[in-house]
Amino acid sequence: MSVEFLEIRPRFKKVSPFEIDELLTRLNSVLDKNPEKVYGQLVHHHARLKIPDNQVHFWSPQLSLSFEKNEKGDTIIRGLYGPSPNVWLLFMFLYFFLGFVVMVLLIVGISRLNLGLTAYILWAVPFVLGGIFALWAGGKAGRKLGNDQIWQIHNLIKPTVLEDSKDWEEDW
Repeated sequence: MSVEFLEIRPRFKKVSPFEIDELLTRLNSVLDKNPEKVYGQLVHHHARLKIPDNQVHFWSPQLSLSFEKNEKGDTIIRGLYGPSPNVWLLFMFLYFFLGFVVMVLLIVGISRLNLGLTAYILWAVPFVLGGIFALWAGGKAGRKLGNDQIWQIHNLIKPTVLEDSKDWEEDW
């Protein structure tokens, strides 16, 4: 099983021979030429690209790009696709809440078992774990619903910003 299968927020890392300012200028020209397909904000060495409001749905992705120099003089471009911050916050809250519920159920249930009492509360643990799995599956389904828009954004920036880039290779 690949890690990408488990990933809800796809990310990439590229190395570009161009300067950061040139990449930001190219990105700005892409945004100016295609306002019906993508819009965004550029702040310092960071950009956030979004789908226009008339095409947005609950699962619409955003692309966060950061640009930084490495010691060789190249520019590292880090990209992260994800839902809007509100949707991501909702999912994280639900994950942490359900995880907390599982922890409380296990503590109470195991404590009751150690005291020699009935621990029927432990029967709730698989149902809450099922809720966590359903939340994860919902996130995967949402990513699939927003996949066309991910490619819409990626295909716009690839020819200008990511051209001549190569995949990041780290020495482990």
